Amino acid sequence: MAAATTARALAERGWRVTVLDPAGIAAGASGNRAGVVYSTPSAHLTEQNRFYQLSYVHALRWLQRHRFPGPDQGRLNGVPQHFVDDKQADKIRAARDSGAWPQALLKPLGEHGMELVGGGYLSPPAWCRQLLDHPAIEPRLAAVSEFQPATDDRPVRVRLSDDHTLEADALILATAGAARDLAGLAWLPLKTIRGQVSYCRPTAASAAWQQAHCHGGYLTPTLDGVHCVGATFDLHQLDPAPRDSDDAANLAQLRHHLPREWQELGGESIEVVDRRVAMRCQSLDFLPLVGPLPDAMANPHTALPGLYLNIAHGSRGITGTPLCADLLADQLSRRAPPADQALVAALAPERFILRKRKKQPDWSPPCS
Repeated sequence: MAAATTARALAERGWRVTVLDPAGIAAGASGNRAGVVYSTPSAHLTEQNRFYQLSYVHALRWLQRHRFPGPDQGRLNGVPQHFVDDKQADKIRAARDSGAWPQALLKPLGEHGMELVGGGYLSPPAWCRQLLDHPAIEPRLAAVSEFQPATDDRPVRVRLSDDHTLEADALILATAGAARDLAGLAWLPLKTIRGQVSYCRPTAASAAWQQAHCHGGYLTPTLDGVHCVGATFDLHQLDPAPRDSDDAANLAQLRHHLPREWQELGGESIEVVDRRVAMRCQSLDFLPLVGPLPDAMANPHTALPGLYLNIAHGSRGITGTPLCADLLADQLSRRAPPADQALVAALAPERFILRKRKKQPDWSPPCS
């Protein structure tokens, strides 16, 4: 989704874009059969929470403009957030009562929840395919193996896994945690989080569901013939093989927070017909890294000409990537960004270098 939204934003500004992916469209974490368009309301408008709010509104505008989702691709009909505890209930109610979040976006659902108006569920692979369906975008089955920043007399150079070489005005790395595998980028402050989603067979009762629900996890109406129940959150065991214990954990969480839906889905007889494991990439401060790629070896650091990042969207890729795509496309096109400078700085990859050197002026990442 990071690559597809960025490619589309650039194409709509007149750029010609090559999208490089050795596994094809939406083969990683963006390949789940369903995802939820949602955010986390808060009364405290830190840069993190401002990003959550602005990106949510921005994503809804993108989806409306592209008329997505269409039939059999999901629905944007609101997302009930069921409070998991009193702390979360107080936080979300305060967001609405304080005016930090527009009341039009938050609809109370009695004592036990709040509906995120305008949100919904959709097919991430279908969303990616629609975004990449543009005459100025060329998908290509290849990976970046090496790159060189632009200089005064030549553009960015990129060597591919098939030994071909490309030249471009800019290279945007939207490779999630795999960015650290490239030379010089092991310093990126990222963590990998394994998630397993369980795909469950619908019942006569569950087939009538209309809305996605968020609780400690999430539950969607049928999409592609199954309900999505997810997802686990594992920082330690990164084995890509699916586990029966994770399906059990997903269903136990559903039973705890949404007992009625658990029962309608079959209760003790819920049938898991498939599952999928993917790795989320998240930064240490929970915000994506979006903007020019800095040379962390230089002190003071400098931006590497023509190189950019768009990574670490965690479990919010559907919601966060449209805003980040427009931000990057406007930076490359020398246009005013869709966010204020404080928020642009909060997303800039250089922020982690600045924080390190504020405490340790001589900090330099280990050679890699």
